[in-house]
Amino acid sequence: MPDRLPGGGHAALRAATEAAHLRLHAIPVFHALAEGRITRAAYADLLRRKLGFHAALEARLAEVPGLDGFGIDLAARRRTHLLQADIAWLGAEPEAPWAPLPAFAGPAAALGGLYVAEGSTLGGRQLALALDGILPPGLDGRRFLLGHGARHGEVWRSCCAAIDRCGTVPEARAAMIQGALVTFAAFESWFTDIPAEA
Repeated sequence: MPDRLPGGGHAALRAATEAAHLRLHAIPVFHALAEGRITRAAYADLLRRKLGFHAALEARLAEVPGLDGFGIDLAARRRTHLLQADIAWLGAEPEAPWAPLPAFAGPAAALGGLYVAEGSTLGGRQLALALDGILPPGLDGRRFLLGHGARHGEVWRSCCAAIDRCGTVPEARAAMIQGALVTFAAFESWFTDIPAEA
């Protein structure tokens, strides 16, 4: 039986990825979005780039067996259809090239990747409000940013619970952190060159 670490896999993962997470806020297009300065055309371009990333990530996660053992139902967490709906509503092409994401070595690494995807929903509601200058009131164009809607809290808590369970085993915690760092790096690379105006 491997040595066990105390609970707090989520806290360890957050601490290990804090610098990578903060770098994302400095990406110009996300900064413009948060400040309500993004143009409608640039927002549509951003959503198409997000579609390419999240479609690739969802596919990589689906390749990994064993996530259901942590209580993770990937089908219930998919959000690419929300991106496609927002993009189509904006009048843009709701298909996009996929981001080049490496495969996850196992369920622990995949949980690290899932942490990146689910963590992005936490600030989504605030970002959705920042679009008031370019979008009419309502859900149209903002469905992806609003995440899992009424299920948001439940979905996030179940993700954190899975991460905490996985993180009690040292090797699994290390793999989970590595999976998150690789996913953050791929995200940063995929979004860095998008203009905030178009």
